[in-house]
Amino acid sequence: MSQRIKVYSYSIYHSSNSYIGIALAEKALQGLPIDIERRPIYIPKERGIKVADLQGRSESALLSSYHKEDCLRWAKKYGIEIRLKEYEEFGRWVKRWEKMKFGREELPARAYYAACGTGKEHLLDAAFFRATYIDLLDVNDESVIRKVANDVGLNGDRILELIYGEAAKQAAVAALAEYEQFGCPGVPNWVVEGERFWGKDRVDWVAEKVKQLCNIAVTQTVQ
Repeated sequence: MSQRIKVYSYSIYHSSNSYIGIALAEKALQGLPIDIERRPIYIPKERGIKVADLQGRSESALLSSYHKEDCLRWAKKYGIEIRLKEYEEFGRWVKRWEKMKFGREELPARAYYAACGTGKEHLLDAAFFRATYIDLLDVNDESVIRKVANDVGLNGDRILELIYGEAAKQAAVAALAEYEQFGCPGVPNWVVEGERFWGKDRVDWVAEKVKQLCNIAVTQTVQ
């Protein structure tokens, strides 16, 4: 029997690159003998509000504009449904995030970890991305978290209770610490046997790495 390969997968729900990358990875890795460790992370309050802030970087308006254009091209090329918020609307969301007690995407990340063990955590994870990039909802909003949880068959009120508990908090903190221990430079990011693959354009490389490891495992088993 060939060895199953563990793949760590890091993403942020309000990251279009993460949304596209996760969708591509799901297709590219389908059928391979892997165990995907999903690790949605968040941006700690003290670090800022933008994804780039997580790594201590800055991003110009010009670069942000290009990333939006590029994500739309990627989605069209690979047949991924996506809708992006208008710049003004996104600006209003940012102002709301700045006033939150918690870090950006901290509550939905906690909700995912609260759902782990129910058998529906994968559904919740995918539903958070759909809510963000198809329904244009803010998953930092408690009412959205409750709705999404209910929609996938979880008890939304119970999930909201759990995200304020110590277990969900510590799981989210641990995921971010693990992400940084691996030295991940951004999202989406996959780690296979300690090797980092950053960006939606590295999904095929992740699949190639897994296949290579599988062949090695098979050879060792035969010997």
